[in-house]
Amino acid sequence: MFIAHGEKLRKHARWIMAGVLLLLIPGFVALFTTTGAAGRRAAAGLPTIGGKPVDAAEYQHALDTATALYIINTGREARRTPEVQDRLAQEAIVRILMLHKAKELDIRVVDSELVQALRNQPFMLNEGGQFDPERYQRFIIYLNNVGISEARYEQILREELTRAKLEQMVTAAAVATPQEIELVYTPFHERVTVKVAQFDVNDYLEPVTVSNEEAQAFYDQNQESFRTPAEVKVRYAEFSIAEAEKTIHLTDEEITEFYNRNKVKFAGTNTVARPLEAVKAEVEKDLLASRADRAAADRATEFSVRLVPKQGAARPEFATVCTESGIKPQETDYFSLLGKPVGTTASVAFVQQAFALTPDAPTSDPVPGPDSYFVLEYVDSKPSVIPTFAEVKDKVVDEIKRIRTYDATVKRGQDFVAELKKLVAAGTSFDDACAELKLKVETPPAFTLADEKVKLPSAQRVKQEALGMPVGAVSGFVPTINGGLVFYLMDRQPPDPATAAQDKPKLAQQILQQNQQALFQAWVNAYAREQGVTFGRQRSQPAPSEQPEADTNSVPAKS
Repeated sequence: MFIAHGEKLRKHARWIMAGVLLLLIPGFVALFTTTGAAGRRAAAGLPTIGGKPVDAAEYQHALDTATALYIINTGREARRTPEVQDRLAQEAIVRILMLHKAKELDIRVVDSELVQALRNQPFMLNEGGQFDPERYQRFIIYLNNVGISEARYEQILREELTRAKLEQMVTAAAVATPQEIELVYTPFHERVTVKVAQFDVNDYLEPVTVSNEEAQAFYDQNQESFRTPAEVKVRYAEFSIAEAEKTIHLTDEEITEFYNRNKVKFAGTNTVARPLEAVKAEVEKDLLASRADRAAADRATEFSVRLVPKQGAARPEFATVCTESGIKPQETDYFSLLGKPVGTTASVAFVQQAFALTPDAPTSDPVPGPDSYFVLEYVDSKPSVIPTFAEVKDKVVDEIKRIRTYDATVKRGQDFVAELKKLVAAGTSFDDACAELKLKVETPPAFTLADEKVKLPSAQRVKQEALGMPVGAVSGFVPTINGGLVFYLMDRQPPDPATAAQDKPKLAQQILQQNQQALFQAWVNAYAREQGVTFGRQRSQPAPSEQPEADTNSVPAKS
């Protein structure tokens, strides 16, 4: 279509939309909770605008488009549940309204804009950021497989660009004021200093006793938690990539040929390939790694082929083939599907392949690892079982003691926090109050609420608590993995001016986008009410031919 026609493109199109396929407008549930009641009272049938049923063909087209976008976004058919089908119907009416309004305002998308949008989809670009016709063709094949033709896709994209232009027009007046930016930025970037007192289970020294009856009852109620996982033991031959690399010698011709085939990979920041002389060491390293990987894989493949029994003959012995191949076989201990064989560089694929082996199919194909290839042989396995109470009694008792110790630590911490608050409110300093209660006080490094890494237990919870606290206040009890903590907000300093100057432009853009989205949603809601939108059939129960599947999915939101 347009791509194949090869029309001349502007170098920089106005509409570059990385996520145009996800441009379904969010937030219209609120709209249809206000207008939907009238729709549900309307006679079953087509939705109405201004009291008149919408054109059946136009509605079906819009519904098909909403469904097609759902398929493109999720890679599967829309669930035939009432919720999903009603949401698609809502999106169809919104689409009709928006396209009508765009036509009224004479908003159009010219062919060059459509072509540019097609060519700038992220999945259409190669590693160098350039449009890749082969990727485009693969995408078209994918669309055809899900019932969407190339022409239909271009039509959908043109409508999405039209809606995007309408949104840009409506939201042109949206701004992010300095006051908004300051209100959002300052609380999260002030430097906060706290004093912390912790309550640790290791400090709880009261004896915890567990009777035999209590242990038995706990085991009976929680047997599944004591289940041992299935385990397997395998023998394996390892083919090291590093060892294979030692046997490879590259010629200048091979290095040059590899460079010419992979110039894009060695391009500089301006996407122009650097000369071979400037990147020869890098090229040689990549080529050597590639050859070594292939050599190790080939050797592993050859080894695995030798393990395949010939017609009418006994299965070759794994150890014998190892000896003949000059390889020392190794054997793992038992390990589970969520574990990893000790002493190996085994990958997830190694573990999964080990559990796929059986006495009847005991050997594997080559399994890639981070720096080796492996060929495995089944040795033995243990099924998943729930051990008897007698077998795990000590573990049961330890688990009960751990739970009771933790609960007692939390209760003690909550009581101490209540007492701390009383003492501080009465004029006692936090340090003195903690000393009176024999609590150790620590002062961690100052932090901001925007910091990703704060060296405190339950750091996220501490930051949330500190957000609304005045200086000189004592926090509530904050649970942690080891018990809990309480903190005193000692100081709060304004954000660093240099950092603020660097961060605020990006924050301003984010706030602007949020304001634009909110403004557009409000406009759509108001416009829909003005046009008197109602729905025909809103369903709380599925139709007989539309029984719901196990899970539901909503219409994808705009990216």
